[in-house]
Amino acid sequence: MAKQRFTVIAALLLGTAPAAAGPDPAPPPPGPEARPTLAVEPPAPAAAPADLLHACWTPGQLAGTPQDKAIKRRLKPDRTPPPDWAIQAAASALPPLEPGLRGSIRRVDLTDPQARLVALTFDLCEQANERAGYDAELVKALRADGVPATFFAGGKWLRTHPEQAMQLMADPLFELGNHAWTHGNLRLIQGDEARNQILWAQAEYMVLRQALAERPCAVAAGPEALGRIPAWPTLFRFPYGVCNQGSLDAAAGLGLAAIQWDLVTGDPDKGRSAQAIAQAVRAGVKPGRGNIVVAHANGRGWHSAEALPLFVPQLRAQGYRFVTVTELLAAGRPVAAETCYEVRPGDNARYDALFGRGTGE
Repeated sequence: MAKQRFTVIAALLLGTAPAAAGPDPAPPPPGPEARPTLAVEPPAPAAAPADLLHACWTPGQLAGTPQDKAIKRRLKPDRTPPPDWAIQAAASALPPLEPGLRGSIRRVDLTDPQARLVALTFDLCEQANERAGYDAELVKALRADGVPATFFAGGKWLRTHPEQAMQLMADPLFELGNHAWTHGNLRLIQGDEARNQILWAQAEYMVLRQALAERPCAVAAGPEALGRIPAWPTLFRFPYGVCNQGSLDAAAGLGLAAIQWDLVTGDPDKGRSAQAIAQAVRAGVKPGRGNIVVAHANGRGWHSAEALPLFVPQLRAQGYRFVTVTELLAAGRPVAAETCYEVRPGDNARYDALFGRGTGE
């Protein structure tokens, strides 16, 4: 059942779902009509998303600047939710996960024990009282080497970085997952507030996808190009890597698979060198074990871009292939834990005292 579920998710995110009928300036209605159409056939390669990417942005715009990585702190907190129509649509967009998938997914046991797959993931975190950065150099390096990746974006980060977010949406190398609204600690935040942290980020994704659909460049690219951008994220990452049963249930109830990791780069540590990051990745990957690597692309990942050329070519030479998390999930059996942790159970308990609610409000 779990493998079938992720085959469906893979088909949706990788472009085999039927194309959208075209951009519609009116807000999509809530309820069953807003649900994406799922397909179960294996994904077929397509160039249309790349056409949309380059139809809407010049190479210079995609390249960005080093200043994009800067973080602005101590701003007035933004407490404004997304529009009601987007929240209502997001609430019923995806069916709940099956019971066997309601856990914290750390890796994937691959169907082929000799297969070598690695999913690189990058968090785009942002609290209510700041504007986090965007690591344009890292994204540029991934594109240059054709390295797929999954970006877990917070809803408020999507709001403050609309151009970069839409670029990531339109790029066939990448997928976007949900990283909560303002990076709240969902072990301490509970009930409706915890659900809103997840739901509002889903809604903000819809707002941006709708805005992209209405751009003349997207209209000119045609409905097939836009239809290859997923209607909704289907993956979720807990802020601070912490959760409890209630927040796990909230994510699963909204149809989102909770994605943790089994390889930590340690890139938020300023003293962590590119060589150390690369060594951790090279040493941690194993054949038959679909590894999930956690790093950051919001200005809080030190030396991550510099580390890529220190491990990507070497792993490829050893037969490893880089994939999105969705592709990884479809390649075997997800291995989930009952709780969330970094390396071993209980090792992130200190974050409750360090960060509290963690939203910056």
